[in-house]
Amino acid sequence: MSSQMNHWGRGRGLSRLLARETNISDLIQFLSDRDPSPWAEVVGFVPDEIKREGSKTENYADLVLKSGSDSAAVEVKLGHSMSKEQQAAYESRPGRSPYLAALSFDEGRLTETDKELWQFLSLSNLVGKWEQSNDELARLLAREAATVLRDWDDMISGVFEPPTSSQALPLAILGEKFLARVVTRRITVDLSTAGKWAWAGVTSGGGLPIVQAWTPIHGETIDRAFIAEIRWSSNRLRGELRFGVDFDPRPQQSEDEEVRRAAYDLAHSMDAIINYNCLKDHLAEVQPNLIDLLVPKRGSGRPEAKGDWESVIKHGFKGSPLGNGKKNNRRQTTPGFYGDGALRFEAAVDVDFEHTSALDLIGLLDTTLEYLSSNQPAPA
Repeated sequence: MSSQMNHWGRGRGLSRLLARETNISDLIQFLSDRDPSPWAEVVGFVPDEIKREGSKTENYADLVLKSGSDSAAVEVKLGHSMSKEQQAAYESRPGRSPYLAALSFDEGRLTETDKELWQFLSLSNLVGKWEQSNDELARLLAREAATVLRDWDDMISGVFEPPTSSQALPLAILGEKFLARVVTRRITVDLSTAGKWAWAGVTSGGGLPIVQAWTPIHGETIDRAFIAEIRWSSNRLRGELRFGVDFDPRPQQSEDEEVRRAAYDLAHSMDAIINYNCLKDHLAEVQPNLIDLLVPKRGSGRPEAKGDWESVIKHGFKGSPLGNGKKNNRRQTTPGFYGDGALRFEAAVDVDFEHTSALDLIGLLDTTLEYLSSNQPAPA
């Protein structure tokens, strides 16, 4: 694969246009203006008004359909997800349940409560309603757009197929970030079902997909946990597995020396465990098929220690400026672990996405957390 193909893109032609949620909403409005009749099968009435970006009282919905006293709000999503505030605002509106229009695989992340409050619409199925329209322009445009949307659905479902399936695809097939974000969201559902805490989003600064999972240390909760995470990179053919210790301040408390020292002391006591070579030995015993997916960085998968970490423990990064007066951070001072801030301590290894599926990532994250948990020091 050429270096140009290694990087994220937004497709070509119609695929590039549809890679934006606003453009999909505009397309659905255009199709509706040409022929509103397909909506009868979807919402139960034929709208005589199709608004884009509803009013404040309509929660600024992407699409608002109206016909007399009937109305329906449709929220269109690709890579993004609703904030808790936006979702709550929709769910508090009187009348008909709102509709969520998204790529087909996103339906699987809806909880039972979500399903009671929302009606899900597959974007490929929704746009496909116009493929049989009597309006020629709407019919032709819908066929082309639905084909793109179905291709995206197939890519996403393919990375969740078992390796024995003829439909199985590697993660490298996902050429656009929003497709990977749909995948990470579904991974969190499967990990949560397995009893792990999980979150999907994007990296700060780079906006690259990331999925993180945690399991608590003995007798603790989410603010004292082991972490395993997969970070996509600017080269979409590779990701990165990071694993180790991740602490947060207690609820209603701020980061201080006590929590910084507790996090570091646990990581330091597991120095031989938060190590790629040791993880590799463990995988060889329990899931040897995962080893071939990993591409070691160097040695243990940890950086060299640099700077005065004890000062960071005592005073935090803000209280430990560099000698030249510049702000301190993890790039300037590190205790010999990767991490963000002063409470996370990890080793790292690359993951070959050309040969890795979403099922592999679920197995890798789950197995890595079990590895960390089973090797933690006995409670004092």
